[in-house]
Amino acid sequence: MQVDEVLKIKVAKFYTGAFSLQSRRHPDWRETYRLYRDKVIINRLTQRQSVNVPLMKETIKTMLSQIDDAPDIKFEDRGNNEQAEMYVNEYWNYFYNKSKYEIKDIVDKKQVGLYGRSWKKINIRMGAMSVEILDPLDVLVDRFVDPSDIETANYICHQHIYRTLSEVLANPMYNQDAKDTLKLHYSTEAGLVQSNENSQAMQAKREKMEDLGDTDIMTPEVGETILELKEHFLKLVDPETKRPVIHVMTTSDSKEGRQFLQSKPLKDILGVNFFPLDTWADDVERTDFYSDGIGDIVRTPNKIANTWFSQLAENRTLRNYGMHYYDSTNEEFKPQSFTPVPWGWYPLKGDPNKILKKVDIPELSESLDEMNFIIGLVERATATTATEKGTTPDKKNITLGEIELMSSKASERITSMSKFYKPSTKSFAEKWVKILIANADKLDAVELYKKSHAGRYYSKVVEPSKMKSAKGYKILATSSAEQDAKNLETIQKLQAIYGQMPNNKPLQKLYKKKMLGMIDVTPEEEKEILDFDEQTVEITEGMGAPAGAPVPAIAPPMAQ
Repeated sequence: MQVDEVLKIKVAKFYTGAFSLQSRRHPDWRETYRLYRDKVIINRLTQRQSVNVPLMKETIKTMLSQIDDAPDIKFEDRGNNEQAEMYVNEYWNYFYNKSKYEIKDIVDKKQVGLYGRSWKKINIRMGAMSVEILDPLDVLVDRFVDPSDIETANYICHQHIYRTLSEVLANPMYNQDAKDTLKLHYSTEAGLVQSNENSQAMQAKREKMEDLGDTDIMTPEVGETILELKEHFLKLVDPETKRPVIHVMTTSDSKEGRQFLQSKPLKDILGVNFFPLDTWADDVERTDFYSDGIGDIVRTPNKIANTWFSQLAENRTLRNYGMHYYDSTNEEFKPQSFTPVPWGWYPLKGDPNKILKKVDIPELSESLDEMNFIIGLVERATATTATEKGTTPDKKNITLGEIELMSSKASERITSMSKFYKPSTKSFAEKWVKILIANADKLDAVELYKKSHAGRYYSKVVEPSKMKSAKGYKILATSSAEQDAKNLETIQKLQAIYGQMPNNKPLQKLYKKKMLGMIDVTPEEEKEILDFDEQTVEITEGMGAPAGAPVPAIAPPMAQ
């Protein structure tokens, strides 16, 4: 494998430009994360006490509690292959549980709240599909990308990928000459191998962890050589088709220079020609890919509240010291430090009012009201009101209706994040199923379980090749809260219509079907319930009851 010099220069230029675009956000991200983790940096002017108002954490936690769970994903085969469709849906459920996707989903939302953007990466590891939530510091993108569509990027870099030397040497997809060079220089070393070129990119990550006390992040104690890899995804125009093709270059940057371990089209690796990464933000802009998050709104008010709280704590401490001035020109008075005791008497030559003067330290209790004002600003800006946090609003005479209205409006604003989150989950599922189908021969067979309408589980070992679709899959992403609200609204409308047409059998059947949609039933269970209801209606009508009349309850067999 030979990588020409032009391609090497392109990669270097793209990397420098992408890092420059992201680096301006590093100080803000560092401060936001530090406040979320309840860590403050003491200084002599504004933060003299190690105290923190947990405004950042409670705002992010409230935001997470108000966002709905991960959308329910359903795959529909456009070629009407019901067998393959069932396999894919069950494989998704298997992947969801195996990869701990529910926990990763919370991390994904939290990163958007803190930094304004988060990344997911799809890969194949050890014969199975995998997903990884990436730190925003670990992904670079070129500045001309459309923030609403990651596929418009010309360059993406996933950096800070740590692998042991033995893992790199055992990978058959990596270039042998590059592996021999690494083995020659580092086979006897233990520790993290880095280069001077990478030190600037690692600085933000290093500072972020050092604030939390991780002082040996750059020199970890490990028993083997650790290499840091980068994956560069670069769009190049194919000379034959004249269309852009994503090219993947895996590099190891060390003191010996940059080694190209891999350089080939993504089509030859994963069988697809789109980025195996997905990203989303809740405040998308056209001009800036790295848009603001809730953490950016809270950061400055949190710092102000910390300053006032620090001053309040120090003021209270100094007032408790009981310090005094005295006349140092009086040779007869040489004050000694007195240990305070209950009902203590302390001798003093002369009039105490003329010799001593107490150091005046005024109270700062009014800063508590100002801090409440700052917290109120944050609550209104982020829609995390006192009601949403589970606390009582400051207003004393507040009615139940006002509380309900305030909570409803706040919920509408904070759940607007779902408008960006749900399409991202759908896009991730589309990429996931395409990579699954394209790499069916590389994936291991899995044992899938299906529950029958009778409540019994049946298992079957399924090969991923059985999930292939001739026309592809349509992705349906539904939010449980959104679906429940929609079903409830539909049922209320159907009730009004049904009142005008009580004898309309098709309308009656639709109404019952929507009612069953409010509870968690499988399609088989729904069919069984509706079939039984239809048989009961036929029996009732056969006994002379008018059509549309209420159906009498039929006792269970044992009761009969």
